[in-house]
Amino acid sequence: MRLPRHTQTNPWRHALAALHENRKAVLVFVVDHSGSVPGITGTHVVVADDEFSGTIGGGEAERQLLERAAAHAGKAEIYRFVHSPTAGGTLCSGTQDFAIISLSRNDEKAVRSIVDTVDSHRTGTLRLTAEGPAFEPGATHPHVFKSSSGSWEYAGPIGLQDTLHIIGGGHVGLALSRVMATLPFRIVVLDNREDLPTMSANLWAHERHVVDYGEIDDHVADGPNSWAVIMTFGHAHDREVLEGLLDKDLAYLGLMGSKAKVRQMFSSMVEHGTPELLLERVTAPIGIAIGSHTPEEIAISVAAEIIGVRNRGRS
Repeated sequence: MRLPRHTQTNPWRHALAALHENRKAVLVFVVDHSGSVPGITGTHVVVADDEFSGTIGGGEAERQLLERAAAHAGKAEIYRFVHSPTAGGTLCSGTQDFAIISLSRNDEKAVRSIVDTVDSHRTGTLRLTAEGPAFEPGATHPHVFKSSSGSWEYAGPIGLQDTLHIIGGGHVGLALSRVMATLPFRIVVLDNREDLPTMSANLWAHERHVVDYGEIDDHVADGPNSWAVIMTFGHAHDREVLEGLLDKDLAYLGLMGSKAKVRQMFSSMVEHGTPELLLERVTAPIGIAIGSHTPEEIAISVAAEIIGVRNRGRS
């Protein structure tokens, strides 16, 4: 059997186009996983005719699921793939539970709502059962999969849950936006300079705002899905922003700069009454050690660090 060819289209938009044209579309969604697997819960593909979009991790599991999806008809099913060094030639070891669902015109409204939510950088909750998909725009639900006596249900988030606030819209902020745009983060760039060329050139950020750094706390939300990196123009601005964000409950608060700069700034802040415990929550200097110098290299080192923090917190 010839496998469908890959297309770069967003999976939900791929499904919507197929449904609108009365073509067959099959959703393959990882509703649960355990162990070391290539595609974690929430990853998905849509197969429409001879094309598929998205990924469930690649390798033998994806090949088999694409074949099943291409041949699928009728009621939704749950299919478990067990990974082992002898299954597919990889060193993965774990399981993936896949929901395979043939979509119909009755699902077009839900799929369209998902597309609108993703396009507008909002979030919502996807629910899957043997009856098909349902979608609730707005608040998100953690990944939950339940199965018993032949029935099953899944609920989980759709859309960009995490927001990265890049405070400083210069060359590094521009490069970091470009790198982070390939990852599941909503990107907000904040700077206090009007008519900054690198701000107007930033086509990757979802939002760009000129703000007063003295009111930075009004522009960065609290919570486990809120991330912030400080890379302003000048030490004084860095300190002003840091002092404005120290009391916030953030997933990550990082400061760009040399070790000497960080040491000097933190020492001065402690002398002026900032509790050392608050400063211990700050990642500084930001970025993993790869000897980076250019804005692009720094951006990659910072992105890698953020990915590491995010994945460790959700493993």
